[in-house]
Amino acid sequence: MKKLAILIVVMALGSFISHAQIQKVDQEVFGMDCAPCAYGLERGLKKMDGLEKVKVSLNDGKAYLKLSENNNLSLKQIQDEVKKNGFSAKKAEVVIEGKLINKNGGFQLQTDNETYLVANESSDDLISKLQSGTIKIKGIVEDAEDDNLSGTWKIKLTEIL
Repeated sequence: MKKLAILIVVMALGSFISHAQIQKVDQEVFGMDCAPCAYGLERGLKKMDGLEKVKVSLNDGKAYLKLSENNNLSLKQIQDEVKKNGFSAKKAEVVIEGKLINKNGGFQLQTDNETYLVANESSDDLISKLQSGTIKIKGIVEDAEDDNLSGTWKIKLTEIL
């Protein structure tokens, strides 16, 4: 009986916790120059847990990803999968929900497993509207060297959602 009560409490508290995560990624892909390449990348991405919808466009040179609710994916994992399939992941347009904190005179958006540093190149108008707390944003994550992928990214804000 005691275990059941603890389980109920844990489940109830879990439903109130905000899950900070990536929700959408439009990832530029370099080196994809044929239809079988795009198909292979799409198949590789579809094997990842947490993706609801995957479309790879050879014409656009992009992978369009919609992530499922409560996913645990990170941008690093997505870019690692692109690299594993023989391509380079370049900049990405992302929609992210997370906890925004003001730290060392700048803003950082934290998800469950990554940190996004708000770039100074973001518009002053958008930066002036930022407030600490839970927030959903859209922005451009700048390219990182394939060998230096980490859990910290620089993001240029394009919209506060």
